[in-house]
Amino acid sequence: MDLIIFIVGFIIFVIYLIAFLTVIYRQNKIQDKELENDPELNNK
Repeated sequence: MDLIIFIVGFIIFVIYLIAFLTVIYRQNKIQDKELENDPELNNK
């Protein structure tokens, strides 16, 4: 019984971690695009 609870908890943790890293990656891409198109910055 303890092993089943551990496995279910581990699966939930892995899914959460993958989703968290995906959000960070996507937001980083969005921020990079916004910085490229920012007219106030000196783009060289």
